Amino acid sequence: MAAAVDATITTIGELGYHGASMREICRRAGMSQGTVTRHFPTRLDLIAAAAEEVARRQAALFTSGMAAAPGGRSPAEVALRLLRDGTRTALNAVWIELAVAARTTPELAARLGPLVSDVYGLTLEMATLVPGTERLDPDDFRMLVLSLVHLFNGEALSRGLARMPEVEERRLEVASDLLSRLLAAADPRLPG
Repeated sequence: MAAAVDATITTIGELGYHGASMREICRRAGMSQGTVTRHFPTRLDLIAAAAEEVARRQAALFTSGMAAAPGGRSPAEVALRLLRDGTRTALNAVWIELAVAARTTPELAARLGPLVSDVYGLTLEMATLVPGTERLDPDDFRMLVLSLVHLFNGEALSRGLARMPEVEERRLEVASDLLSRLLAAADPRLPG
């Protein structure tokens, strides 16, 4: 059923939540509605599976990006750049689309709510790939990571209306500097 999930992600990305009908998704997947509904009884089941897959793919991109980061660069800078760049992907546009649609679609919000908690947990787990984060107060660490996610998601959403590359780059530099200083304060052995 990977083809149906892939088609759902692509359809939401191109047509939005409301344009992603079962008929359109099945057409793009090259599958009958009967075949798809045997695995995903409702459109909402399929969309929830697609949202989970988006989160999984985003996590894989971040993790592989951290592993492939060139030496000599600040891990905080690498992580923030990966986070910011990840919010600008077509995958993340699907996530944002679903979040916006959930605002006015209670059944979608009910299905995605528990998934958001899982995604935040995964995001926090990935953030621990940055050396020194284990020395931060856990509540402050959670607040910081989720605030940065929301900051860059907001930036990604507003970029569709107005791009401000100089502000966006400076925002990344300042956030990286602040994170590096916070980590250095938590562990004086780290570069600040």
